[in-house]
Amino acid sequence: MLLFTNPTDVERIVEGGVKVTSVNIGGMAYRQGKTQVNNAVSVDEKDIEAFKKLNERGIELEVRKVSTDPKLKMMDLIAKVAK
Repeated sequence: MLLFTNPTDVERIVEGGVKVTSVNIGGMAYRQGKTQVNNAVSVDEKDIEAFKKLNERGIELEVRKVSTDPKLKMMDLIAKVAK
């Protein structure tokens, strides 16, 4: 298991050759300039671009604040708030 604070760092290691098949997005706090996509995750344009690139590589992007939460697809959440 690897822990990151943002999706751009995940994108960077994937581009560096680390094989990643699935990413659990467990919480990204709301801050000014971010858009809340659910009760645990807020994103800005930089985050969205990184998630899109990871998705294009076939990496599963699931949102769960805790392990007992149902899996939500990050790209579905982003699509709901896309401008």
